[in-house]
Amino acid sequence: MPSYQIVVCGSIVPDPLQTLEPAAGPQGPVLKNELMLPAVLDPWAAHALYEAAHLARANPGSKVWLVSLGPKAKLQQVMMTVAQKAPFELVALDGPAGGFTDAWEVAEALAQAIQAIPGLDRARLLVFGG
Repeated sequence: MPSYQIVVCGSIVPDPLQTLEPAAGPQGPVLKNELMLPAVLDPWAAHALYEAAHLARANPGSKVWLVSLGPKAKLQQVMMTVAQKAPFELVALDGPAGGFTDAWEVAEALAQAIQAIPGLDRARLLVFGG
């Protein structure tokens, strides 16, 4: 049976079950309590991570990494909860939160982080995204 090296790319988002308050900011409308909201793993990334963990469990010798860019302290906090549900190794890239980041820069940072994973065998590599 083959073994895989699975990389899941995902990010954290404000908990969608919390309430955001609109407010007026200097550049226009802002969300008053956005930075105070608890964060969760993006639901699509969470699904990809759980499927990766399921595949790894079914194929002995497989390993899962979660590569994520965001505020490192929040990433680590969220991942402690997520790690209770699925085994993985976190590759945390410190960066801005939110969806208003340059997609090219994020993709480049994620690609470099994936390439830097020690012992990664591209012949057995699967990349999942959220």
